[in-house]
Amino acid sequence: MSNDVLVAVFNADDGGLDPNVWTQLKDWLQPEERVRADKYKDMEARAAFLIGRGMARAMLSEVTGVHPATWQFAEGAHGRPEVAAPDTPYHFNLAHSHGAVACIVGRDREIGVDVEFLKRPVASHDVAARVCAPDELEDVNAADETERQERFLVYWTLKEAYLKARGLGISVPLADVAFTLANGQPTFAPRGTLADADTRWAFRLAQPNDTHLLAVAVDTRNGVEPNIRFQRFANNRFPIA
Repeated sequence: MSNDVLVAVFNADDGGLDPNVWTQLKDWLQPEERVRADKYKDMEARAAFLIGRGMARAMLSEVTGVHPATWQFAEGAHGRPEVAAPDTPYHFNLAHSHGAVACIVGRDREIGVDVEFLKRPVASHDVAARVCAPDELEDVNAADETERQERFLVYWTLKEAYLKARGLGISVPLADVAFTLANGQPTFAPRGTLADADTRWAFRLAQPNDTHLLAVAVDTRNGVEPNIRFQRFANNRFPIA
């Protein structure tokens, strides 16, 4: 799957996990991951953490044959989880929001994913003005009132996916991670602090269910267009020992 980029989404609405699966997901964690998981007081956040780390290990195992428990992760400078061991050309990224957990896996590319809940509180104009480039803000404001929030979230998810792919966190102003939309297809148009950024990236938007919006960013600086494949992550993809 040298050119394949897999994007899988787990939906809590598809049904709960078997108790044995929860036990397996916890067993796969490294000691420091277990400490982090136990610190979550919100059960939904703890579940999303366990599921996300489990999805990453399961998907990496599917493409390499390495057992899920073997994978060790570390955090980059801005908190992005990365493969620490074993040595592999594969990368992954995670996102979660209100019962949806997304994982992206690809080979020899920087990759990022973001997922957002479409029914989250409506962003104020001040928020949109802070995170949107002028042309983006004009596009958001021109949308019908019923569509304005979704249009804002389109830009938001694209920005987040790119920043996560680059491992930049919030070190770059969101308004500088700018896009144009033509027939729903995003084009990267960096500005300001990112004016000289390489634009050889592929972006995709998807709606994995009725309540979530998803965006992915995939590095194409190797000159090879990726084959981005969207999948549903069914409960039975978690292998039980």
